[in-house]
Amino acid sequence: MKKKLLMIGLSLSLLLTSGCSSVSIRFDQKNDEKTEESLAENANTRETGDEGTEEGTGEEPDVTGGTPWIDSDLKENVTEDTPVNPADDFHLYANKEWLTDNEIPDGYSSWSHYSERGLEVKEQCMELLKDESLTGHDADLIRTYYSLILDWDARNAAGVSEIRDLYEKILAIEKIEDVTGLMTNEETASKLYSFVSYGAGPGLNDPDKYLVIVASPGLLLDDSAEYRERTELGDMNYNFEKEMFVYLAGKMGMEENEAQERFDHAIDIETMLSKSIYTTQETKTDDYLEKINNEMSFEDVVAHTKVYPLEEILTSDGYKYDGTYLTINPGYLETLDEVYTDANIDGIRDLILVNYLLGYTGSLDKETYEKQIELRNRYFGTSGSLPDEEMAYNTVTSALPASMQKVYISRYGSEEDKKKMEDLCRQVIDTYREMLSENEWASDEVKNYAIEKLDKMEIHAAYPDKFRDTSGLDLSGCSLIKAQERLSREAQDHNRSLIGTEVDKEMWAEDFDILSCNAFYSPNANTINMIIGMMGEPFYSSDMSTEELYASIGAFWVGHEISHAFDSNGSQFDAEGKFRDWWTEEDKAEFKRRVSKMDDYLDGIVAFDDKHFIGTNIDTEMVADMTGLQCALRMASKVEGFDYDKFFTKYANMNANLGVYSSELSLLMQDEHPLDYSRTNVPVQQFEEFYETYGVKEGDNMYLAPEDRLLIW
Repeated sequence: MKKKLLMIGLSLSLLLTSGCSSVSIRFDQKNDEKTEESLAENANTRETGDEGTEEGTGEEPDVTGGTPWIDSDLKENVTEDTPVNPADDFHLYANKEWLTDNEIPDGYSSWSHYSERGLEVKEQCMELLKDESLTGHDADLIRTYYSLILDWDARNAAGVSEIRDLYEKILAIEKIEDVTGLMTNEETASKLYSFVSYGAGPGLNDPDKYLVIVASPGLLLDDSAEYRERTELGDMNYNFEKEMFVYLAGKMGMEENEAQERFDHAIDIETMLSKSIYTTQETKTDDYLEKINNEMSFEDVVAHTKVYPLEEILTSDGYKYDGTYLTINPGYLETLDEVYTDANIDGIRDLILVNYLLGYTGSLDKETYEKQIELRNRYFGTSGSLPDEEMAYNTVTSALPASMQKVYISRYGSEEDKKKMEDLCRQVIDTYREMLSENEWASDEVKNYAIEKLDKMEIHAAYPDKFRDTSGLDLSGCSLIKAQERLSREAQDHNRSLIGTEVDKEMWAEDFDILSCNAFYSPNANTINMIIGMMGEPFYSSDMSTEELYASIGAFWVGHEISHAFDSNGSQFDAEGKFRDWWTEEDKAEFKRRVSKMDDYLDGIVAFDDKHFIGTNIDTEMVADMTGLQCALRMASKVEGFDYDKFFTKYANMNANLGVYSSELSLLMQDEHPLDYSRTNVPVQQFEEFYETYGVKEGDNMYLAPEDRLLIW
């Protein structure tokens, strides 16, 4: 179902998508594995840019080539006969056996050690979902919702009956006032596409208090740049979305030609609106946060629309208050005003209709579910599907994260492991303090403040002690769609209740799935968050060697996350998490020069065919990878007899990944995370210890001249 509230995730840039949780700012260590269910969820929330495939464009993708390394994330580029040499391609050298021995499982678009650890946690959770001995409200909630998802008989019997009434009302729209009526009606508003996203979340200037954030909505083609010049990735998303809508409209009784025409009407309206929506690349620029930091009063916000009923919508939905609003893009509101007219009524109606039906892709009958899998495999290049139980778990943990996490922690939480992780984080922080104090290019003023920020950084390990109260939520006695409506209403009520209140810092995992194999740095809280989902093999165990522990926790996890406090985006926040410039002009210029040098180097890397890396998209994550490795090597220098081969091999092993073509293409074009093989090869190139360990010399692919090396800190 389409959810109306705003979820704003600030990974490297502030990315705006529709959802139902409050706003958070975080830097993710790594994207979660993309599963069949995550694609279904994307279809439900209009976030479909993560996947794609060449099929449907009439051409086979060219994944060959690559400079200076092949893209070994793509299975077809590595065979048993592929030669390996640590001096030419260290990632391939360290991971060839894993790459050739593994396949991407059915229902996944990529497979990695993140996926393996993630599946381990999922299997534990799926056992908990079947465990009738578990008692308590949260256990009842997740079991009830899990059963509703898997009750195909009930879902098949219901078919489209529960969504037909509003479908007919949308079809009956003839003029703008009809649209306004539906968007301000309490019974229909939360189920409809919203031309403006809004919700409660912490601001940039005052991270300790919830304000209301107003932003543009998500797009069918994900990136507004696709409406200016369609790319291969845009074609993939267009084909998938269109055919899925045509199928759903057909179930409602609409002729195929009419459905195709209505979908293209929707694209036409999005094309008009997209000219004032930030592109993916624009959200990754250094000045993006400054551009979106537009605080104003309610009166000032609604003054940007003369025709679109923003004041009426916010008021009727309970989002009018006398505090501060953060308006991400005032220019979008003005463009919306130009589009929201009777002259465009056909396209406006059809955009609402398209989003309405696509929002139920994962909630209807078995036939619809299987059609979505078929189309996903055809257009995104995946194969097969997840077991129903795994699909159901993914849906449960997405809709009821706090309940699922509380039940999991009650069984698998360990205060001893939590304490060990806290101690490891402090050890890495201590090493960062040494690095910052000995930095040779920054002024004392900037170094001293950076150390102050480091000293005030809070450690969150494993899981919080406080979660959202779910005692008022009841899913008994209803269908799957009705349960989803209750979940959406509860999420909206909770989000609305936050407006103007103080942020409860004890609930630090409120907007993050701590069961995922991930970690994050939060600049608006100045915290590193090492969650229970990553605390397992091959990333963490109590019997790891020093070399393995330093490669994993020292470099790959904690070291990486801490560095986000001092990268292009995190460095724009002060020690209290406020968006504030604490740099001297000279230091800022030198920092930018160093990052620009990195961008130039990354731009020269060719992944496959003629597709280059985009340095400005991925430099913050690459800086984090390099600086984390720099920290771990400093720790290693203090250990007598340290085995650097074991250390570097472990570091490379953790980046092992296989992806379908569409997954790699999406990462390459739109994601802030570099392709995984480069997350091994580029960082290790920067350090003399690597050259000495493997005898790398000038002329080797792994060689970078000392003057060309890219360390930022």
